[in-house]
Amino acid sequence: MATQFNQGAARAAPTFDPAAWLSVLVSIGGGYALASGRKLWLVVEECAAIDIEDLMRPLIGHPDRVEAVRTAIERRQNGGTL
Repeated sequence: MATQFNQGAARAAPTFDPAAWLSVLVSIGGGYALASGRKLWLVVEECAAIDIEDLMRPLIGHPDRVEAVRTAIERRQNGGTL
């Protein structure tokens, strides 16, 4: 785990778990798909707006996390586990 220093004190940097993120999306009524060209589709029609805001916050401004979500979905589509 990475360590981040803040005002002289060490603390653990937050980590992102794409499988857990996808599980939360499904638990609030959403869904997902990876289309041709690795286009990521998030289905949120049945989700409450406040839930979506909280869920999307970790992805905004973090293309590496979006890529991690794509990779997790690809892995699952290819017979692996999340």
